[in-house]
Amino acid sequence: MTLPPLVGVPRGIGAKLLLVVLPCMLLGAVAMFTLFEQYSVRDRMSALKARLDSFAVTQAASLVKPLWEFDTATVDRQFQSYADVPELFSAQVFNADGNVVAMAQGREIEAHQNVLRRVVPLVQKTPGGDYSVGRLEVAFHDGRVIGELNGQRAGGMMVMSGAFLLLAGVSLLAVRRLVAAPLSRLRDSLQHNASVMAREPLVWAGQDEVGEVVRAYNLLLSEIDQRTDDIHHLAYHDPLTGLPNRRLLEDRIGHAVAVAERQHRTIALLFADIDNFKVVNDTLGHKQGDALLKIAAERMSGIMRGMDTIARWGGDEFVIVIENLSSAGEAASVAEKLIEAVGIPIHLGSNLLRIGVSIGISLYPQDGADVTTLVKNADMALFEAKGRGRNTLHFFDQAMNARAMRRLDVEMALRQAITLGQLELHYQPKIASASGAITGVEALIRWRRPGEGLIQPDEFIPLAEESDLIVAVGDWVLKEACRQIRDWQVRGFGDIHVAVNLSPRHFRHEKDLDAIIAVVDAAGVLPRLIEVEVTETTLMHEPEKVIGFLQRLRDCGFGIAIDDFGSGYSNLSYLRRLPITTLKIDRTFVMDIEHSRDNVEIIRAIIAMANALGLGLVAEGVETEHQFTFLRNADCAVLQGYYFSRPLPPDDLEALLPRTSSPMEAGAPLSLPLAIRPPPAQLDGPLALQATC
Repeated sequence: MTLPPLVGVPRGIGAKLLLVVLPCMLLGAVAMFTLFEQYSVRDRMSALKARLDSFAVTQAASLVKPLWEFDTATVDRQFQSYADVPELFSAQVFNADGNVVAMAQGREIEAHQNVLRRVVPLVQKTPGGDYSVGRLEVAFHDGRVIGELNGQRAGGMMVMSGAFLLLAGVSLLAVRRLVAAPLSRLRDSLQHNASVMAREPLVWAGQDEVGEVVRAYNLLLSEIDQRTDDIHHLAYHDPLTGLPNRRLLEDRIGHAVAVAERQHRTIALLFADIDNFKVVNDTLGHKQGDALLKIAAERMSGIMRGMDTIARWGGDEFVIVIENLSSAGEAASVAEKLIEAVGIPIHLGSNLLRIGVSIGISLYPQDGADVTTLVKNADMALFEAKGRGRNTLHFFDQAMNARAMRRLDVEMALRQAITLGQLELHYQPKIASASGAITGVEALIRWRRPGEGLIQPDEFIPLAEESDLIVAVGDWVLKEACRQIRDWQVRGFGDIHVAVNLSPRHFRHEKDLDAIIAVVDAAGVLPRLIEVEVTETTLMHEPEKVIGFLQRLRDCGFGIAIDDFGSGYSNLSYLRRLPITTLKIDRTFVMDIEHSRDNVEIIRAIIAMANALGLGLVAEGVETEHQFTFLRNADCAVLQGYYFSRPLPPDDLEALLPRTSSPMEAGAPLSLPLAIRPPPAQLDGPLALQATC
């Protein structure tokens, strides 16, 4: 709708503004009038004060002599003449003793607002000195000044009122025609466009500044439409990959479930997670990690049908909804294609990466009839797939619910196990391969839960690693190991070296390192008796900082061992810089000595490298005589495993240790149980196992 052009309206914005600001000009005139009046009041009051000062000084001069001569009649006559002074409020004269000699009161004192007072001392000057004969107090009121100002204000207000009424009428007409009409149309347009999705531009025939505002408004409407579309897309899509986000996914799953219910169809929900994505993020940076996610999303989207949905659930997790399935095998086939597509090597800058994806699958209706249940069960199936080696798929089954509840129960109980005293340490001896002497022990945590007995660490340590509980558990292990060392010393078992495993979380902050040193100092244990075992993954997060932390421990006298060496992402350039004292060969290499020639060569290479670098060496997981013989002949200095002894409670371990009045001496015989003692006839000679620390 187009408003007809206004006749006789100036087209220039200057003329329009002149008509609009006339009231402002009137207000300015009023302000100036008020300011002038204030100046007038100030001048009149200043004049009144000057008259008061002059009157007081003059009268005081004429009163000195009568008071000096005690001529009260003259004083009274002078005061009677004060009645003719129009501004007089009051006047009093006092003698030297402070008594009133005479006083006078003004006549016109009703209309005043303020009273000005002046006190003048009366002093008689004589050759012998100045003498005070009294004082004169005079007060003037401003009634006359106020009367004059009121008359002036009344005339000014009449003039101002007439001018205001005239200008108000002109301004009202101008504002209505020049401002109100355009604003009303703009308001109506805004209200209309705010209530509908399809916004209509405002049509304005004027070519002045209002027309420019209207054109800018129409451009704004166009931009709002574009931004609305963008916001709607961002609200329902992932900004990195462009895939639907969790909000849109849940809506589509709900729709797919409703359709499947009506048509008695099966749908599959695939929960996919990029394997070891955190490693890529930590080593190559978040920018490369984002690039990896985009490539993975593109590859997975490329094999999806148009009717299926793939969404980013969060982080490195994706959810795929497959509809109209005839069997579970179709879901497995899609999952295998996803694994194959994601597994193609990816170039990220100068790096060539091969990544994997683990997938958990839940089916409607057998695994859940609503969005929450299907997603939860697929997530549990994903956890199972990761536990079975990653880069694989796994269907949900009801047994997973029981395992999930068990995990939750264990995690909640573990939070109280430390304070309730349910944790304990067992110690596994480390044996010198050449002499059979005990070179130390490794402290291994156990949890004795009431009603369940002994819970193995592989059930609760992974849960502690996933939360901050691992720090509290590690602190308890270190304190208990130090307490046990002191107890053995007091009871005559000498200085026993104890290896303690610490989580990577103990090497994130300087305060964590301070806590480790403080615990050992507080226990009164020499740091050289503690060997801190860390895994290779500890070095992957901020390696330079971790190396500095380990060097500080080494400077304090602690031993540093790399646990499970060879099973992680070993970096030889870091290895030569690490302040370590010992390498521990991972048990997976030792277990396959009899069946894997590759493992044999890897172990020999590790032994040669450790000996060349002057590092101590421990082989874990020695369980057979063949493993023992090979490692001893390969010059592996220290061995550890069930072939010699299981991890033992302190009391059982003490039965194998001789008592001495001084620290343990090499050569003290160790009596191991017959069931685990190696048959001497099958070795290169009798094996005398001895304890030395």
